[in-house]
Amino acid sequence: MFRPEASLTAQTTEGQSRELLGQLNAPEAIGDLAAKMGIEFTELTHEHVTGHVPVKSNTQPMGLFHGGGHVVLAESLASMHSFLLSGGKNVVGVDLNATHLRAARDGTVTGRAEVLHQGRTIVSHEVKMTDEAGRLLSIVRITNMILKTDPK
Repeated sequence: MFRPEASLTAQTTEGQSRELLGQLNAPEAIGDLAAKMGIEFTELTHEHVTGHVPVKSNTQPMGLFHGGGHVVLAESLASMHSFLLSGGKNVVGVDLNATHLRAARDGTVTGRAEVLHQGRTIVSHEVKMTDEAGRLLSIVRITNMILKTDPK
């Protein structure tokens, strides 16, 4: 089980964010599905987290990046960000909505999860997915609930 070495706060320094980013990309932290898909976290601040995933090997039968891939990337980014914002408490997704706008056939899909609301028990993110040309592919809104229990 991944345990962050620091919480993500408004006072987190750039160096601490880089350290946390390294921890997020470690095999024991990324999770089996994210590892199979090739998800990589690339940027981390108190307000947002960014990551990307290759289109190759993550397509549906028509050769397009799978719609579920958008959702997996979004949930991976937003849930891990919520986990870090909570100081490492368990978080669970309670609502998710995806709107697909454009297809990707190759290259990399990048997701940027920005905090819409951060309360004591609820964190909501909007995740925008773009292709390598910066075109908007999808928007995913996800809400995570911070549980009172610590990770096991």
